[in-house]
Amino acid sequence: MEELRYIEFESYLNNELSETEKISFEKRLKSDTDFKQEFEIYKALETSLSSKFENEEAETALRNTLSELGSKYIKEDKIKKETKVISLMRYRKLMVAASIALLIGFFIFRNGTPVYGDFSKHNNLELVVRGDNNETIKKAQDAFNTRNYTTAFAQLTILEEQFPDDTEIQLYKAICLLELDKYSQAETIFNKISEGNSAFSSKATWYKALSYLKQEKFEGCKQVLKTIPESAEEYTLAKKLLKKLTKKMLKTF
Repeated sequence: MEELRYIEFESYLNNELSETEKISFEKRLKSDTDFKQEFEIYKALETSLSSKFENEEAETALRNTLSELGSKYIKEDKIKKETKVISLMRYRKLMVAASIALLIGFFIFRNGTPVYGDFSKHNNLELVVRGDNNETIKKAQDAFNTRNYTTAFAQLTILEEQFPDDTEIQLYKAICLLELDKYSQAETIFNKISEGNSAFSSKATWYKALSYLKQEKFEGCKQVLKTIPESAEEYTLAKKLLKKLTKKMLKTF
């Protein structure tokens, strides 16, 4: 019975119920307090498992939601105890679910430690180069945009031989190396681009910071982030990451 209810919750969240089923579900949410509370806990747990937070506002929102669910249930249950007998087993199931949600939320937040995956949102590769190499370009783009970084690197290397001065090709080669955990090689390219005057200079600096973040070299990451100018496309993200790193390092003292 419980499994069927959770399947129904999942179907509702994924918009997979028919119109009639949806109306019936929402009607029950309004009339059945226990059903609504179970659904809210399930939804919060699902969010904590599937979300990747890109900013502090999202983290705070979920943290508050989970805390409110726990206190709300305890408060409402205290009132209900005065008016009717409550199933002890049902109470325990709900409180265990709430505790699991809070515990998972705690591990996800990891004391606010930023991770590479939260910030490594790559723009799609869309090369604009001249020549008879449309097939290679397509292979490089398709591979990179589907996260097949080994193939993307190989195809970009072929293109670099034909266009040795194309900074964009060099940058995306370095990103592939970063994703493949070849940090030293990636950083050599990032340094070269960031020290130049191309349109990709600040982006290369940003990725050098991400390389340090992925290796958990937090102090080095901070120092690189401080060099990103306000005019850079990545400045807002750099500022958020720097703030998170500063908070983390303060907590360690």
